Amino acid sequence: MNNILRHSIRFIVVILLQGLLINNLHWLGVFHPYIYILPLLALPVSLPRWAEMLIGAVLGLLMDMICSTAGVHMAATVAVAYFRPLLIQRLVQDAQRISTQMCSLTMGDWQFLTTLGVMITFHHLLVFLLEAWSLQHLWWLILTTLLSSLITFLIGFLYDRTQR
Repeated sequence: MNNILRHSIRFIVVILLQGLLINNLHWLGVFHPYIYILPLLALPVSLPRWAEMLIGAVLGLLMDMICSTAGVHMAATVAVAYFRPLLIQRLVQDAQRISTQMCSLTMGDWQFLTTLGVMITFHHLLVFLLEAWSLQHLWWLILTTLLSSLITFLIGFLYDRTQR
């Protein structure tokens, strides 16, 4: 019960931060960090995939309501929730030991940072691609994805380091 409460509080705090603060900051029109994805990435690997995808769908739906987007965030979070266990199994030799939370303490620094970077970049690319619905400005899409992913990655890295 303690883990469920801790993860629930983490989700609520991050959604409020994203919706009330980060979405209202002007980041030069290029940076769009989406930190709301971080609690989804921190879920235990032992969680059933259907539960993880349901959590991702609810999280994405909440962000779509906050950001007034039509399913963009929901599609991206469900995709991340689906592919995250597959990526972790590929990167971590003993993936079953990550039962409490995905972090550098349970995974090791290299595997955690790689998983975090790949999943954040994948999520941001999906969000920006679905928002643009075009490859007409491909360079802008790539620039926005990389810069926004970098900011979100740094925030996730700092959060992980504070948990030690």
